[in-house]
Formats: sequence, C-alpha cells, structure tokens
Amino acid sequence: MDLSKIIGALTGNDMIGEISKNINLDGSKIMSVIQAAIPKFLSAMQKNSSTSAGAAALTQALGDHAGQSLAINLEDGKKILSKVFGGDLSSVIASLGKQTGTSNDQVSNILASIAPNLLSVLGKNVSTGNIGSILGSLLGGSSSSGSGMGSVLGGLFGKLIKK
Repeated sequence: MDLSKIIGALTGNDMIGEISKNINLDGSKIMSVIQAAIPKFLSAMQKNSSTSAGAAALTQALGDHAGQSLAINLEDGKKILSKVFGGDLSSVIASLGKQTGTSNDQVSNILASIAPNLLSVLGKNVSTGNIGSILGSLLGGSSSSGSGMGSVLGGLFGKLIKK
C-alpha cells in the first residue's frame, strides 16, 4: 500500500474545494500540505502507539471515527492534532509551512480539516492487529509481526478508493 491511496481517500468528494473555500487558498497548495502531512501524521501515531496506553487510545480513536462520513470538523480536528502531535504540534506546523510555502495558520487549518477524516479512513480499515506495526507498514517500514498486514490493508484501501 502507498500513501497516495490514503491521500486520495482524504481529498475525494471535493474535500480540497471545501478546504479551499474555508481558508481561501489554492487547491494545489492544500494538496501539497496534505501530501507532506500524511507521513508526519502516521509517524506520530506510530510513535504514540509504542506504549500500551498510546496504542489503546489510538485504537479507541480509530474505532470512534470509523463510522463517520468524510466531512470537515475543525473542532474535532484540533483536538486530534493536539493528541497526535502533543508538544510537537507547533514545530510540525512550522515545518510543513516552510516546506510548502504556506502560512502556519493555513497549515493548521488544513491539518485540522483532514485529521478526523484520516482517523475515519484508517478506522474503517484497521480493525485488528498491532497498530504500531500497521502504521509502520503504511510508512514503508517492515512489520514486526510478519503478518502481511500491509498487503491486507492495501487491499482494503484499494476497495475503499475504487469508484
């Protein structure tokens, strides 16, 4: 599985257009922020899941969001950003802003717009397994469980993305 399928799920149904309208930014800039941000999200979630409490919290969050339709919910998104990135949030936002030539406020709003949707997409497709290993396989690392979960997730995301 590659990250482009996740990005496709997050940007479908004119999500880019909605974000663009909300923050008055060109769709190509929004897309560049999303493309740069997804690996950071997954990496932070993998780091958080390295403890049993973190893994339990992430599994709960994925389950809570799994049934949600893809829509912009800035309030929920801001809470998710705080939980996923913790004290690193401002440096992540600044780094993405510098990398994409976008203001920190715009990056923050884009991240808050997609955060609940990322959990929804992942939650619909990740119901079992070691969440840290699953995130590692999405990031291109090897799965410590050796279960082939990455290929299973690839198939699930492939089904999700088909139109």
